[in-house]
Amino acid sequence: MDKILLRFIDICRLKAAPQDLPSSKLLMGVTLFAYGAMALFLTVGDMGLGTAIQIGVADALLLAGLAYIMLWVRDVTERYVQMVTAMAGSCALLELLLWPLLMLQQYGANDGGMFFVVIAIILLWAWLIWEVAIIANIIKHGLDASIWMALIISLFYIFISYGAMRTLFFTPEVATVALPVT
Repeated sequence: MDKILLRFIDICRLKAAPQDLPSSKLLMGVTLFAYGAMALFLTVGDMGLGTAIQIGVADALLLAGLAYIMLWVRDVTERYVQMVTAMAGSCALLELLLWPLLMLQQYGANDGGMFFVVIAIILLWAWLIWEVAIIANIIKHGLDASIWMALIISLFYIFISYGAMRTLFFTPEVATVALPVT
């Protein structure tokens, strides 16, 4: 198990690829569960347990579904287990680092002042760039794509993923307009 964890760390360091993981449906299930659990963990405080569970399940299913579509388009669906395992496992690890950044941002917004908010925002942007790079590296190897194509697909994947979660679970704040009374 330690070797597998180290392999996920290597994927996050961009030193390993999906094909370096075992092709195990059990491991894929465990990593999808971990990925969904991290989504639950990150949202339960703001959204409540029921909605957080729905977000975790939907996010994991969306990852699995979008990965299948990418592989299907390239006609390399035999790589599905390793690609999903790599994406879910490395993103679950990466989300472990997201939690303290979100806490720092919240601390700055509530008590710590603008300095902490600015630092948190800079670190969150760095985290997002790292996430894009990790997903692009996985896609590059999984689809045998160029790094530029993998970056475009990675950005597209993140856009779809965040957009779907936002549309399904986060209600837009309705702006009220004050109308003059005549």
